[in-house]
Amino acid sequence: MFGFDGEYRRRPVQNLGGTSQTSDRETIIRKAAEERLKRNQMRRENNGAIVLQSYTRSFIHRHRRKCLEREIFDEFLRSYRDKLMEEENLAFLLRRIVFFYNAKETRDEERLIEICQHILRSPARLLQNCVNEYVWLHRLKKLLDLCISQLAIAHGSQAIPLRMLETFTAEASIERYIENDKLILIYLDCIFRFLVERDYYFRLRQMLEQKCPPLDGETLHPPNHFSEAIFQLMLRPLLLANRSSFFSFGETVYRSFSKHVLSSIYSEPIQYFIIPCLAECTEFPFEYLIKSLARWIPVEQAEEISKDNDPTSTFGANFSVTLSGKCRTSISQTKTKDFAKIFTCFLLHSLLILDRKHLKSLHAKSLLGDYIKIIGHVSPMILRLPKCSLKRISHHANDIEDSSTEESDDEESISTNQRTLQAMDVVNTSTINTALLTESEKQNLLKCVEMLNDNQRVQTIADNIENYLKDDGVLQGLCEICHNLMIYNKTAIFDYKLLYTLAFMPNFIRAVWFTLVAQSQQQGFNAPLILISKGVVPKVPNVSSFVSLLATFCMLFGRLLPTLHDIEFCDEKLLIEKPLQPTLHVRLMPFSLAEIVQLSKTLKEVSLGLVELAFPETRSTLNQHYRFVLGRSDSDDKRMKQQKLIWSNLLKVVVFVLNQIHTRDLRLGFCPESHWTVGRLDLPLDRPSDLPLTRGISSRIRGIRPFQPIRDFTREDFENGPPMSTKQIRSITILREIPFVVAFSKRVNILQGLVAADKMRIQGHLQAFLQGPSIMLTVRRTHLYEDAYDKLRPENEPDLRLKFRIQFVSSLGLDEAGIDGGGVFREFLSELIKTAFDPNRGFFMVTTDNKLYPNPNVGDLLVDFEKHYYFIGRILGKAIYENLLVELPLAEFFLTKLAGKYADVDIHQLASLDPELYKNLLYLKDYEGDVAELNLDFTVASSSLGQTQVLELKSQGQSISVTNSNRIEYLQLMADYKLNVQIRRHCVAFRKGLSNVLPVEWLYMFSNKELQILISGAEIPIDLEDLKRNCKYGGDYNPEHPSIVAFWSALESFDDMQKRQLLKFVTSCSRPPLLGFKDLDPPFFIQNAGDMERLPTASTCTNLLKLPPFKSIEQMREKLLYAIQSGVGFELS
Repeated sequence: MFGFDGEYRRRPVQNLGGTSQTSDRETIIRKAAEERLKRNQMRRENNGAIVLQSYTRSFIHRHRRKCLEREIFDEFLRSYRDKLMEEENLAFLLRRIVFFYNAKETRDEERLIEICQHILRSPARLLQNCVNEYVWLHRLKKLLDLCISQLAIAHGSQAIPLRMLETFTAEASIERYIENDKLILIYLDCIFRFLVERDYYFRLRQMLEQKCPPLDGETLHPPNHFSEAIFQLMLRPLLLANRSSFFSFGETVYRSFSKHVLSSIYSEPIQYFIIPCLAECTEFPFEYLIKSLARWIPVEQAEEISKDNDPTSTFGANFSVTLSGKCRTSISQTKTKDFAKIFTCFLLHSLLILDRKHLKSLHAKSLLGDYIKIIGHVSPMILRLPKCSLKRISHHANDIEDSSTEESDDEESISTNQRTLQAMDVVNTSTINTALLTESEKQNLLKCVEMLNDNQRVQTIADNIENYLKDDGVLQGLCEICHNLMIYNKTAIFDYKLLYTLAFMPNFIRAVWFTLVAQSQQQGFNAPLILISKGVVPKVPNVSSFVSLLATFCMLFGRLLPTLHDIEFCDEKLLIEKPLQPTLHVRLMPFSLAEIVQLSKTLKEVSLGLVELAFPETRSTLNQHYRFVLGRSDSDDKRMKQQKLIWSNLLKVVVFVLNQIHTRDLRLGFCPESHWTVGRLDLPLDRPSDLPLTRGISSRIRGIRPFQPIRDFTREDFENGPPMSTKQIRSITILREIPFVVAFSKRVNILQGLVAADKMRIQGHLQAFLQGPSIMLTVRRTHLYEDAYDKLRPENEPDLRLKFRIQFVSSLGLDEAGIDGGGVFREFLSELIKTAFDPNRGFFMVTTDNKLYPNPNVGDLLVDFEKHYYFIGRILGKAIYENLLVELPLAEFFLTKLAGKYADVDIHQLASLDPELYKNLLYLKDYEGDVAELNLDFTVASSSLGQTQVLELKSQGQSISVTNSNRIEYLQLMADYKLNVQIRRHCVAFRKGLSNVLPVEWLYMFSNKELQILISGAEIPIDLEDLKRNCKYGGDYNPEHPSIVAFWSALESFDDMQKRQLLKFVTSCSRPPLLGFKDLDPPFFIQNAGDMERLPTASTCTNLLKLPPFKSIEQMREKLLYAIQSGVGFELS
């Protein structure tokens, strides 16, 4: 390497060791490699020395040259001080000062001030020269740039440089010297373009922060003269950009202004002075700012797509983006990064403040859509905030949790069932953006959330959004805002006016859905809707818009559905128009029934795909070729894990709205048969014992979270058994959240399998031999309920899952004959349930269609009525546990309380309790006159034992009249009182008793109608062919025996009631088994009784019919009818 010691040639390296005679091949190669490395290192050092020496010589030469020019400048200034305004002299000085000026040199500051003073004495000549000759314009641009640098000095002179900027940049000042307006615009365009490209706004901001006094809050008055001047300097290029004929000039100005003023971290002068003043300035070109920002959104999206397609996330070349119809600009990688820096949380805050006076004018200028796109594009910044705490719980938001506050003891079983979806709300939001959130950013984002809830802003968007329903970008932006608010706050639909307002705009909801459908049709097999339905992660450029659209649609539609009564839901008028008269009502249902059928089918497939994505296999089942075809990579999977909170919320809202549609279909039946079931599910549903839903392992299930990695196993987990497989976890999720996709028969098999496993664990395998633990019970037929209630108290028999041994005592006080092998117990349980639910006993009442529900006034009869409902719930649970069908018609709303996850039901269930009241409430809802004329208040009359009591539906309800504005609240409170409040304690006790025997979460697999079938069997005729196929024969009987042929011929002549009487005579139950007679245990058995003089008898414990060998069909029919209709006890059997 060439040093600085005078050596200019390299000395040869001499090796005095001589040649080694023992060097092997490896040593020679190693030495050659070392020599090569040394030569490369020497070459790099030499090149570095050359660069350093070249830079040093250049610096020394420039320093000497500047010193020389300073001497020439000073000498010339002394000699020609009186002739400086001559063109040649001024040009001579300007050329030199722009070359040697250094802000750190005190003398340079004096030189600049002096030459500026001379120029300000006669600015006209300089301006004329600038208009006529470009070289003068260039000199002035450089001089103004030096003035800005001079202003940036903390203790430098301000007056002269500031006056220079005001004189040569203020249009009003220039108009005094130049009369041509077009030339003035061109001149200012050149001046400001030069300054803005040299960080004009950045340096103005620095000056303002240095020299503005401290501010305590927002102010519209400049703190000092300097601050006012800086504000005007900031505003001038913005106002000029609106009138400039050069498109690129406006882009340059707005980009620099946004980056350095609106998007950078707030300082006091910016936050409290500049932004508020701009917001109140009527001249501020807010519309042009929105236009520019809207054009930059595709740039940032193009950057994201390029990064996704390039594994190194770098750009090999420039890419082009259309900024307008006439201008196509090539944007380099550096500029693209600048765009990314513009869209920050501070920009979001700035825009929400700046739109105060301009929001309404945006729609008139067709810019409201661009405004929504920008806010939507920046709104993901909200997700950087910590998760919003739950402010309230409402049973109308069933996706949150059970609303019953009095079910503390039952909370365990209820909350366990909800953990799968509730767990998604406790995810650390740092996965959305791992960057640390500063206190300034946090406060500004909180203010942004508050401003997004502003009444004026929401109303402006709501009033005009229907004009943009065909613009996918606007819909996407608005859905992005709503989606991010939903992720931030899980009660957003109730807390934010924007979401609540959009939820009651059916045109918007309809447009969002058909936008999703249109995307799927355009993109074909690569559409996110189709890929997710198949359990495949969509490509990243498409998935973000898809998730926000789908999640927003589901949340808004799910909020709208509970407010629609069945008549509105089924209304087939699709045209949704604003009424001409304010008293007329608007159709709120966005879809026809045919569209709802297709919509629910799509959401069903999406929910199944999301469950598969939520709990993926350890290794994907997709081969590499399929990955390549679909454009899926491992990076997509990693990126999806980072967005687990968003995907978990998507699963929650899709399941939420799908359950609502299914519940509506249960009442109205608008979907075709088998619409909800999925034929092929790759789940172990045919092996219920493989599903870990048995008692004692609920804690294992709670630790499972959608889209979450499986947590580490603890010792307790291993003690509870082996870890669950992915298929088991998926099966549990499906059965808990969307059980209706599994056929009813399969779910019954699952329930029976779970019960069988529980029985084996509790009762043991010796129960088949009448051995093992059991409950011995002696009851009087005349006091069946009282004896059972006394002897089966929780204090006496804490576990009713044990086998029962029943001994009846007849009305004569004698023990009835017979050993209880199961038949006596079934008769006991059937009769006990009948007498417990008998309305004459007082615990239950009947609706107008003779359906049973808890008596609201039972408290006037019994003080401890809750204990009785707890007992009745236990015996009903025992009946389901023992697969015993009992004829028990329960009201639909009461069944919904038992089968649903939520103890409270909504107004739509009121028709099953009181159809007349439901009809009157709907009339009140649609009443077109003045509701106040009806003289209603927030009270309800309750009658009990001949006494009437007036109860208030809300505090001070007797003094609050029902009006047009509060009638919806009245409807909700009235329905809530009738359905929930007055029987809440009854239902809570009943559910506790039911879950004491049968885990209530097992019943969540069934709807209210399916639970009725589970309790009482299906209301279907008895299938004699099925009974004949599964009938067994004993003794000399066989299917061809004449008496058997006569028996089946006689049964064919029976009506349905007589067939049910025969079935009850043999099996003690009048309804067929749920899954057919193949599941009757023991099977239906016919044995020869021997003596033809006897009547047919039965042993119900073994489902055995003892049939004498009657010859004729007439005799067989007569004897059978006499036997089954006599109603005798066991002592006459």
